Amino acid sequence: MALAASGCTGVEIGDRPAQSATPSSDPSSAAPATTPPAPKPTVADRPAPDDDWQVFTDPQALVSFELPPDWTAEPMEDPGEGFEPESVHVAVENADGRPVAELHTGITPTDEDCAPDDASPYTVILSQPVDLPSTAESDQSIEPRLVVRLIEGYRFFSSFGVTDVLGGADGVACTLYNTVQGPEHVGLYSFGDAISLTALTPEQVGSRTASFETIAAAEEFFDAEQFTQIRRMIASLEVAE
Repeated sequence: MALAASGCTGVEIGDRPAQSATPSSDPSSAAPATTPPAPKPTVADRPAPDDDWQVFTDPQALVSFELPPDWTAEPMEDPGEGFEPESVHVAVENADGRPVAELHTGITPTDEDCAPDDASPYTVILSQPVDLPSTAESDQSIEPRLVVRLIEGYRFFSSFGVTDVLGGADGVACTLYNTVQGPEHVGLYSFGDAISLTALTPEQVGSRTASFETIAAAEEFFDAEQFTQIRRMIASLEVAE
């Protein structure tokens, strides 16, 4: 925006000569040019699946995935605390309106001390590679995978999602994370039934807690048709690189 002096074109200051209001033509006095910020990467348009499944893409086109025709994917108005501003939050429900999975970007990382006496045994009952961007570089980093894991408390508590980090050394952990460290414009992201999993006490169990008496019972549950659909949905996730 240009600013112009009003009134006289010259200014008398004591016995000094008039000061011209005409801008200098010296090129060195010009304001430096600014480079516009690069646009955020977006996911490519994807064709409709060959069957009757649908495609969800968030308004920023940072994430995209397929889901069954009678399921819904809606932005979450209040995802809670622990996320960066302008992050993406999507809740998926099945045809009966039951929560199936949540997708989050911009998760704020948390540091956790895990004393050996506090760790619980865990079991991996499903692990499959997924094509997702990951910038993780720690000693515990792995290529992104879709996993289903159980952690042992007074029951076997289950969780599923994508991850790029090992659960813990020697088959024990305090917390299992369903997260992937993405590029800067996405941050730490998650797609599954929970961002993390811990062994709970009876007082901590809620209505959405999935737990089993035995590992065999959990394996049977995750072999069922509905989880086959969930597995396909999560494996279809695309994240802007």
